[in-house]
Amino acid sequence: MELMTPAPILDTPPAHLPTGNLEVHVEASPQAPSISRIGVASLGLSGLLDWVGAPLLEVSGQGWQVSRLADWIPCWENDDLKVTLLAPWGERGLALRLEPKRQGPLQVAGNLEYLGLRRFREEPLDCVFPSGHDGWTGSHVMEARTHRTLLALGLQADPPPTRIDWGPQFVLEWAAGPVTLYLGLAPEADGARTTALHLRRVGWEGLLHKTLHKLALLCTNYTGPLYEVYRRHLIFSYFYAQADTLEGEPVLLTSRSPHYYVSGAYWARDALLWFFPALLKADRKRAKQVLKAVFQRQARWPGEHAQYLSGPPLYPGFELDQAAAYPLALARYLEATGPDPGLVAELREPLAWVFARVAEEKHPSLTLYRTFLSPTDDPVKEPYLTYDNALWCVALERLAPFWPEAEALRLEARAIRETLYRQAERNGRFVFSFEPGGTHTFSDEPAGSLLLLPHLGFCSRQDPIWQATALWILGSDNPHHYKGRFPGEGSAHFPFPSGFGLANRILSGLMRPAGDALMTLEQAPLDQGYACESFDPETGQARTGVGFAALAGLVAYALAAGKDPKGPTV
Repeated sequence: MELMTPAPILDTPPAHLPTGNLEVHVEASPQAPSISRIGVASLGLSGLLDWVGAPLLEVSGQGWQVSRLADWIPCWENDDLKVTLLAPWGERGLALRLEPKRQGPLQVAGNLEYLGLRRFREEPLDCVFPSGHDGWTGSHVMEARTHRTLLALGLQADPPPTRIDWGPQFVLEWAAGPVTLYLGLAPEADGARTTALHLRRVGWEGLLHKTLHKLALLCTNYTGPLYEVYRRHLIFSYFYAQADTLEGEPVLLTSRSPHYYVSGAYWARDALLWFFPALLKADRKRAKQVLKAVFQRQARWPGEHAQYLSGPPLYPGFELDQAAAYPLALARYLEATGPDPGLVAELREPLAWVFARVAEEKHPSLTLYRTFLSPTDDPVKEPYLTYDNALWCVALERLAPFWPEAEALRLEARAIRETLYRQAERNGRFVFSFEPGGTHTFSDEPAGSLLLLPHLGFCSRQDPIWQATALWILGSDNPHHYKGRFPGEGSAHFPFPSGFGLANRILSGLMRPAGDALMTLEQAPLDQGYACESFDPETGQARTGVGFAALAGLVAYALAAGKDPKGPTV
């Protein structure tokens, strides 16, 4: 029996409405102006710290309809009231705006249940929640305290409420509106109370204008298909596949969403192969910042299955594709921005750690490299994977023009390519995994698909071996090709069509499969409109892996990079 850790299969996907900024992530309800959790990333605790309530905050009323400004800022409306929830750009806090359509009282209430620490699973922390009013700033403050404060929340209201019962269970009331609530988060009460005051000083209009401007900048210069789908995926990934921690340091992570089953941790592949190319298109300055951060913090353990946000292994097991993510991400950055000898010099030592670790997996006599786990993070039948070795080959080849020892990288890449063509081809197509001169397996995994080989630069789309491989992957001979209204490819890890498969089809350059993928992204419900790890081929509803921010980044990148595919029409 294979010791797999597959995603839980969902009978009914959760209804959720993520929003936030780089400092704060928020889970709201699509049905009503209600917030179930507000959280931050913590480098010191190597996870996500969330205030969790039932609900944590809710505006009274019925008959709500929800919409979004810029595909990110939730707005709820009924006959009496409009409510807008804003996570302001560059601020560790929130603003909640209540705008009445009719005269009458307004009420906001909340019920804090616990403070949770999340990485994979969530652990409710044993805290007390002292609360009170600060006369100096005028803020109401609540802390989550053990032997010290772990997280604090400050609240300001403009105008002040006519009634306030403040604490873990609170009620705020006003005789009339409009009203704006400002919530500030910090590691302790002083920062929370002053942050809330700062947000109030800036004011609703200033916070909203700055945030809308930033959201617009993220999506400029896009000329591909399905602009709204692109924007939705890009913005979700931008704010949920990275964060600025309580300590002020940037981190990359698979997801900040509580609905993703392994949220709150770093995976080099998810961060640098799937999310980073979308980030690079949207925000080059930020891309350089996070690239430097993860090289220095996480590359000491290259290729590990999953890592704590602070760096060390969380879920051990070597994966060659995770190690290859480092040189390929740097190459992509330099291809986009131009040579940067200073950056290369700064990252030389971390890349030396990566090169040394991969060298440990080299075949005794061939230029090939082993992996312990596959791109779906499962044990492999044979240790040499065609996709993983092709990825390592391409990473070296694309980095070479910017690397001091360029010829050594080119020679290594050439040797890998030549060896793969000798060892990984059977019956006119590429195998998924193999032992040189021994057994092999015809298969494919959407999380690391052979469909991507031309896009990465390993071979051309006219290569007959790749074309035969693509025909098999996309055809009925593949046991994990699923037909239906929303067709696609899956794997043993998730036996349904995959969101990865949608990106692979677009990036393959094969027009008919790409067209089917675009149709699915436009018409299928998926995960509240976001690509998920897998979905039902008939209904299009999510079956595994919802709240998957890194995958959303890959889909956004695919839409931007794979427009107007040329070539064969498999």
